[in-house]
This record gives sequence, structure tokens and C-alpha cells, in this order.
Amino acid sequence: MPLSDFSAPLVLVVDDDVATRLLLKGLLAKQGYLVVEAANGQQAVESVRQQPPDLILMDVMMPDVDGYSACAQIRLLMGDESLPVVMLTAADDIESIEKAFNAGATDFITKPLNWALLAERVRYALRTGSLNREVRRARLREATTRRVAGIGYWQWSLDDDALTCSEDLELLTGVPLHRAATLHALAGLVHEGDRKRLMAAFERARDTGSKVDLEVRLASGQGERMLRLVGERGTQVEDVSLMFGVIQDVTDSRRAQALVDYLALHDETTGLGNRRLFQQQVSNALEGLKGDPGRVMLVGVIDLSRFGRYNDTLGVQIADRLLGLVGQRIKSSLGAFGSEVARLGGDEFAVMVLASDEPAAVQRFNAMLAKLEAPFRVDEQEVFVGLSSGFSLYPADAANQDGLLTLAQEAQRQARRMGHASLRCSIDADAAQRQRVALELELSLHKALERGEFFLVYQPQMNFATGRIVGAEALLRWRHPELGVVPPIQFVPLLEETGLIHDVGAWVVREAARQAGVWERDGLPLRIGVNLSPKQFLALGLFDIVAHACRQAAVSPSLIELEITESLTMQDVEHTQALLQEFREAGFKIAVDDFGVGHSSMEYLLKFPIDVIKIDRAFVMNITTERGHRAIVRAMTVLAQSLGMQVIAEGVETQRQCDFIEALGVNEVQGYLIGKPMSAEDFEAMARGYRRTV
Repeated sequence: MPLSDFSAPLVLVVDDDVATRLLLKGLLAKQGYLVVEAANGQQAVESVRQQPPDLILMDVMMPDVDGYSACAQIRLLMGDESLPVVMLTAADDIESIEKAFNAGATDFITKPLNWALLAERVRYALRTGSLNREVRRARLREATTRRVAGIGYWQWSLDDDALTCSEDLELLTGVPLHRAATLHALAGLVHEGDRKRLMAAFERARDTGSKVDLEVRLASGQGERMLRLVGERGTQVEDVSLMFGVIQDVTDSRRAQALVDYLALHDETTGLGNRRLFQQQVSNALEGLKGDPGRVMLVGVIDLSRFGRYNDTLGVQIADRLLGLVGQRIKSSLGAFGSEVARLGGDEFAVMVLASDEPAAVQRFNAMLAKLEAPFRVDEQEVFVGLSSGFSLYPADAANQDGLLTLAQEAQRQARRMGHASLRCSIDADAAQRQRVALELELSLHKALERGEFFLVYQPQMNFATGRIVGAEALLRWRHPELGVVPPIQFVPLLEETGLIHDVGAWVVREAARQAGVWERDGLPLRIGVNLSPKQFLALGLFDIVAHACRQAAVSPSLIELEITESLTMQDVEHTQALLQEFREAGFKIAVDDFGVGHSSMEYLLKFPIDVIKIDRAFVMNITTERGHRAIVRAMTVLAQSLGMQVIAEGVETQRQCDFIEALGVNEVQGYLIGKPMSAEDFEAMARGYRRTV
């Protein structure tokens, strides 16, 4: 490495004339340069081999090895075109100058030497050499970055459709450049389902000046690849007729994302869908049935009796294989048409059956149950499984997926208690009673706020790094004058349906801000999470409500953490982006609740200003036994933290779960292990005295 990277520039003076060398050395030393000498070309080559200089001043005419040959040998030795070599020659004819440049010289000075001019030429040569080295390094950094990121460049002419791509395109996709010489040619290589979208995006950019940003599938010699194209039009002179952009291979990242999405919706042991996927499938099917009133849906739940004994006698691995066999037999017995099968958890399965009428649906369900009576063969052993089951029907028993699944599970529990193989849970008297209770609750809700019946409880959140309580989630509770404390699941949906959520939600924000302000002034600055419902979030004026509550409570906005759900963020993307950015600029924290169970995947992490993600309890519940759940939690944690976000795990109830969560790198934890939701007084006492025990 040249000495100039550490100290004064090093200049190698090569001349067979001793007097000239001494004069050059004296002049350069006065200018602050370090100087080494060589009496001929061979010595110059050896000197460069031992210590590469920053500049070489070399006489042309020398004995043995002349300046031309020495320059060529040094270029070959160094492999560095940025090293300036200035030839000193008495000849100023074109042939000598051309010969010097062909040998690798960067400049020449004729003799006799003009010493003032020489000093300026040396400074210029050193500056040029330094710039050339930086350009070379910048190009290397750029090439490395493009290669690692899988990025190439393109340029599209709006006048003649010509598409110019960097060589990276061929390396990324295996598509020869000549096959993508125009935009229309590239469109011909794109998956037919993406062609229209590709052309529309570029035509829109040409007509309106908008940016291009889309992903397309490309069929190439390397198989189908997913490419992202981003670009924009030029803005000056002839550039206005051109678009400039980059193309990136995102195949691997999309495959990884698809795997995470798959794991989030499927059971690792059986390969079947899990509860979340099943609920989505039932909801989607119900939407389809609304336009076909003649058809029905059966939702059934199957529970294997005393399955724990197989874990004890056969071992966990064989018991898991048995679960897989049961799931596959259920699936094959129902057939692929008009049915879905899922593992709800443990030894419980769920099925959905679509049929032309109730008798047909029940017949398919019972036929499937009959096939489960046959033995299963596991490791040369015949194993019989006992079961209890229950089902409900749409539209006779319930109108939504929650109601259908709840009734089916209740029917299964009744069947187990009564010793039946299968029962149907009807709504008749029980449903009527539930409807009457719901109506009474709804009427009472309208007066609950003005009567002061609502109150907040706080569930603590512990930071692993400090072992201290650093915040809490504020949870709404309702103390009914006759019924006592009503579970949130019974009244929160009613608040949404009746529109009362706006007034009650505003009260929750004010009360949480007031309490946070009290604690902050008492020397206990704790972050308080406040849940925002979908209707509350999408309503106008939410920012003003929250900001006013904080000003009134004299609390720092950074202590208020607004919790939203994944599905909520994607209902109105533009509104969400604008509102969350407004909250962020005002100093509030933004958290995404129930992370990983929504339908929007992880795209919104890049769209919205988010500070915290809260991993849903569904991933925590089986984290000690399900390798897939651990992989998902780790992946989500790494992704969030790489984007500068904190990660909180919800629903931690056991020390073993907590140990796994900590080992996976999660920042904070919330759940019954740390503390149940409690009053403000109890929470304050706990927060002040809490110390994590190792």
C-alpha cells in the first residue's frame, strides 16, 4: 500500500544521471515529499517490488533497461493503472510520446527540466492518481454491492422502445441481453400473467411521469425468477425521453417469505392447516355461500380420546406420526372437493364440509368418522384411536365462522361427557338465552360510560436486558352493577357494532395518558400501550384526540404506545401511512399487536413507521415443543430488529416458554408469568420493586 495512505507521498526518481537525481530529490524534499532513488530501470523495478510509490519520475534513456521497458514491467508487476508514471525525456517528437504512453506512462516532461512546471505537474499527477484509485475502489464497491444484492441497471428509451441492460441481467436471470433489447421483448419473457401489468406500469410512467415499481415473474434458463423493477424518467435535456432504473432478483427473499407465511398457517406435525388458516377458509367459504342460499356448510371438531397415552407408550415421535396418519385419513375420506381439514392443536382436528343440503353434509361427516374406526399401522403396530366429535351447520346454527366453530367444539365436549361418538350443537333454547343476554348487555353499555363503570387494568411488560418492568398494556374492563366484571370478549364486539367504541376508546386514551402522566411525575416513566380498534383508527380526528389527551395529562408522547393490528393497517394503506407518520413525528410509539397472524404478511413493515411488534401468543403457546414456531419467532425477531424495531412476546405463562423466548433474542416479554392484568396501584407497587430473579 502506498505510503501516502499514512504519511507524505512517496516519489521514486529514476535517472542514470546522479546530478539530475540530486536536483530532483532536493526539489521534491522541499515540497514535503519522501524520495527514493534508482539509477536505472532494473533498480526501479526492484524498488517498486519492495515498496510501491505514489509517483514515479523516470528518465527514458538509461543503460541496460530503458524507461519504456521499466515502465511496462512496473505496470505488469503492480497491476495498478492508477499509479502515475511521468517520463522525463529530451525527445518531444510524436513517436517518442506515443511510445511512452503505450508503455504505460501517464504524463511526460521534456528536458531540460522547467523546475517550477515540474512541481506543478507532480502535484497534478499525484492528485490524479489518488482520484483514479478512489474511482477504482468505488467501482469495486459498486460491483460488489450489486452482486451481493442481486441488482442490475436498465435504461428504456420512450422514443423507440430500446431497452439497455447491464451485464448483471444475464448473470441474474440467465437471459441473454440480446433477448431483452426492447421493453416488448422483455415482456415476452415475463410470465403471461404479469405481462399486462408490466406494460401498463411503463406506459403509465411514460404518460404521467410516475415512477415504476413492480415485481414480475421471469421464465429463464435458471427457472422462474422473481424480479423487481424500479425506475423513473430523466428530468433534464435529452434525458426526459429516457427512463433509468434498477432490476433486482428477489426470488430467494420471496421464497423465504412464502415459507414463513406457510409455517404461520400450517401445522408442522401433520402438514395440515392450523386454526388460523381454517378460520380464514371457513370465512371465505361463507362469503361464497351468501350468493348460493341453497347450499349448507358443516363445521366439525374431532378430538382423539386419551391420546396422551400414546405419547407415553409409543414415544413422542411415533405419536406424532400417528397424528399425521389420522389427519391424512380424515382428508382423504372427505375428498378434495368442498372440504377443508385442519389441526386445531394437540389432538383436536377440525373439518369443513360444503354440501347441497344438511343430510348430505352430515352423511359425509359420519362416513369420515366411520373410516377412523379402522386401525392405523405405525411401525408394524396396529393402533386404534377413540374419538368424540361434534358439528354445527350453516345457516341453521350460526352465521359466522366463530359461532360455527364454537358450537362444534361445545357439541364435541357434550359428546365426550355423554359418551357419544358425535353430537350436533343446536342454537334453540341456548342460543335464544344468549341473544337475550347480549341484548341486555347492549342496553347497559349505552349508560356504562356516563355511570363510570369502565376501568383500566395494566399488564406488565419486562425487559430482558434490564430485568425491570418497563411498560404495560392498558386493558379495558367493565364492572356491570348486577353482573359484576363482564369479560371483554362479551362487550368489546358490542362496542364496535354499536359505534360506542369511539367514545369509550377516547376515554381509554385519556385515562391511560392521565395515569402515565401521574407515574412520570412521580419518577416512574413507564410506557403504556393503548389498543386502537379498527373503527376508532379509521375515524377522522383520532390524532387530535390522542394529542389533546397527552397535553391535558402533561405526559411525554414517547410514553404512549399505540397498538394496532396487522389487518387494520392494510384496510386503508394511504390513511394508515399518513396517520402513523403524524403520530411518529409527534413522538408517539407505534406497535403492531398480534404480529404474524394477519393476512398482510410482512410487507407493511416497510410501508409504515413502526417501533414495536408484539408476537402473538399463538406462536408462544407451543414454542417449547414446536420447532416451526421457534423458527417463525426467530425469523420475525431478526427481521424486526434489523429494521430498528423492538420485539415483545405476548402470552408467556411458563418459565420454560420465557427461557425459549429470551434465547431467540426477543427484547421484552408479557404474560401471566410476569403478571396478570392488575389495578394501577398494584402495578405501580410491582414496577417499583420488581427485580428479575435469575
